[in-house]
Amino acid sequence: MKILFSKITLFFLISIKISFCQSWQQSNLDDAYKNELYLENIALKERIANFPPEAKIINAEISQFVKVENYKKALELVNELETILPNNSDVKNFKAKMYYKLNNNELAVKLFDEAIQLNPNNKWFYINKVGLLSEINKSIEAIEVVNQLIEIEKNWSIAYNLKASILIILDKKEEALLLYEKATKLYPESALIFTNRGDLYSEMNDKDNAVSSYKSALKIQPNYLLAKQKLDAILRN
Repeated sequence: MKILFSKITLFFLISIKISFCQSWQQSNLDDAYKNELYLENIALKERIANFPPEAKIINAEISQFVKVENYKKALELVNELETILPNNSDVKNFKAKMYYKLNNNELAVKLFDEAIQLNPNNKWFYINKVGLLSEINKSIEAIEVVNQLIEIEKNWSIAYNLKASILIILDKKEEALLLYEKATKLYPESALIFTNRGDLYSEMNDKDNAVSSYKSALKIQPNYLLAKQKLDAILRN
């Protein structure tokens, strides 16, 4: 079962502009998500800036092959990069993405694990792994990983939004509602999370609460098109 990205994870939005530096473009993302991604992108650029000169050269070459979607050649260069930086979590994470692009999900999961082991405090590594597990219909395992994420990010709303979305897949809607409720009280305050909650209420035929959730999303971000479209649609019915 494929998961709607706006509801669960950022994994499949990944497109690399400057090798590891990620460009995230998706109309469904709200300002809160975009800001979180921006902060991670800045941190990632700083880490890449500390690469040795020869690694930076390979990194630039990788970028060119990714731009033309030659992931096989990009992976060959990542393997070369790994000889220079054998225990670098960002290299492992990026290599996992290349294996995903090349339809080797088993190795991709393994490499996300290695990235997490090398840097267990990078929340985006968990999100990437959860996204892949969800895509290959391993929702129970995805829940286990997102629980690990929550252990290190107890007050991060995006982690709870992620878990709620997986619970919906597992048909645990009441549990998902509780998590959405928790997420709405945490940081960052996200119009997308309120919209997701509205979608769940709508699916449960609770129109009043769905409308309330969409309106709450628009209070947070008045220009958030997804919430506006959902609200207009439900009010027409």
